[in-house]
Formats: sequence, structure tokens, C-alpha cells
Amino acid sequence: MKTVVCVCTYRRPESLRALLNSLTILTGAQGIEIVVSDNDAAGEGAAVCQNLPADYPFTVHSLIEPQAGISPARNAVVNKALSLAPEFLAFLDDDERPSTDWLSELLRIQKETNADVVGGPTLSEFPAEVDDEQKNNPYFGADLGIADGAACQLQAAGNFLIKASVIKTMAPVIFLPEFAQSGGEDLAFFTQLAQNKATMHWAANAIVHEAVPANRLTQDWMKSRVINIANSRVRVMQMLEPGPKPALIRGLKTVALGTVAGLSTLLGVLLPSKREQARMLRWKFWGKLTAHLSIATTRGEGH
Repeated sequence: MKTVVCVCTYRRPESLRALLNSLTILTGAQGIEIVVSDNDAAGEGAAVCQNLPADYPFTVHSLIEPQAGISPARNAVVNKALSLAPEFLAFLDDDERPSTDWLSELLRIQKETNADVVGGPTLSEFPAEVDDEQKNNPYFGADLGIADGAACQLQAAGNFLIKASVIKTMAPVIFLPEFAQSGGEDLAFFTQLAQNKATMHWAANAIVHEAVPANRLTQDWMKSRVINIANSRVRVMQMLEPGPKPALIRGLKTVALGTVAGLSTLLGVLLPSKREQARMLRWKFWGKLTAHLSIATTRGEGH
């Protein structure tokens, strides 16, 4: 049984090197191969792969995807992985570090449930000075917080396993180019899978960790992230759930969100403890509203 681990990278050579090193201590990793798609023409990530130690235990395939954007990078890595004739593809981001049981837990849940797709939690690691309010912000990490083995609807592509036979039916354009610069390509991907009746289950112990750099702890970064995620979510649903009735429902939900955001802002004038929540609601409303106005935001955090 062959599993190919797929990684997209963009201007993070040291982080990629650390990820590749972390894969060497995985349990149950016999027979894996690794594909790295470097989305920068300078090829720093590809160079990391080409200069691994001679005793690196896995075969690593690297390629440079010159078309900018996360969707082309993901499509390139998937199509290369499929050419290696695996049974499963597993996905990690270049700023993550898997736990030693990450892959074995994904495969265990897949075997127990015969799931088409299995996802696991991404847990954020913060600098020591970060307070609990920031640590509990749902816009960091990705954890559904549900029982091990439970059926679910996945949304984020930083930690999951999929049957090659399932993803192959979507090739060669698996991740939609409309979301190359904004993100949301992973939500669109999992939404399409759900529409095609693919089964998804949760592996609560298939944990990966991501370090949160200082630049992601600023208000400006969080504002951009919240607006962009809200915007891309609406655009994904506009594309994949068209028609007047779904559009009306989305519009009414956005109006309701705007009302709640306005009331929360007024409450925040009286209660300083509510001001952060009010800001988040305003940003989320603005992201959704711009999508309804046919404005696509752009992710400014790299890949």
C-alpha cells in the first residue's frame, strides 16, 4: 500500500526542511513517497528537496509550478502524486509538523470506516507571551473538535488523507483556479466531494502542529484573514450552490450578520470586553458583503 505525502511550498525553505525532517520519525510510514510543489520560480523549496542528506529515508519528488497561486500549486502536486500510482494521498502544509502517529492515525480511521477522506486537527503553537484570548481565536488552526472516527464535513486542506481513486475523478483541475489568489480552494474542493457523496471522517489523534509567527498576531493580519475567509466562503457557495433560493438565503444571513455586528459594536461602546468580538463580526460582515457585490479579496499571507 503506497501513500504519497503532498506538500505545497512558497518561500519557506527552512520551514519546509523542518517538515521533511519531521516526516522521518513517523510511525507506520513504510512505503511512502513525498511530492513537493514549489510555487516560486526561484525554486528555494525545490532546492531543499534536491539537497536532502543521502540517507534520507523516503523518495522525494520536487517540481516548480510557475503559475502563481495556491490552486495551481495544489493541482501540480496532486497530478504528480497520481502519476506515482498510490492508493492514498496525504496532505500537509509547509509550515506544519506532524505528530509521530499522524499518518498511522489517518490510515487507521480510513481502514475502520472505509472513508473516502479522513481529516485531522491542526493545532497552533504560539509564542510564550500570547494571551488566552488570542490562543482561543478560531481563525488560528483547524480543529473540528468532534469524536475520533465521527463522520464530518471537512473544510481545510492542511491535514487530510484521501483515496487516490476518489481524487483522480476530479483531475487534472482538482482545486479551482477562481480561488488561486484568495484561498477557499480547499472549501470548494471538499464541498464538491460532499456533493459527489464522498464519505468523510475525523481522526482526532492525527495531529499536526503549526507555529504562529509574530506577524500573524497583529490586528491588521487578523482583519485581512477574517475578511478574506468570509469573502471566499460566500464566493465558493455562489459557484457551487447557484440559483435564486440559495442566493436569497445567503443574502438574508449576511443582513442578519450585519445587524448583529452593528448591535455588538454599540454594546462594545459600553463594555470594553465586547469590543474584540464586535470587530471580528464587522470584519466578517464586510468580507461577506464584498462577495455579494462581486468583489474578490486577495490573500496577503503567501501560501
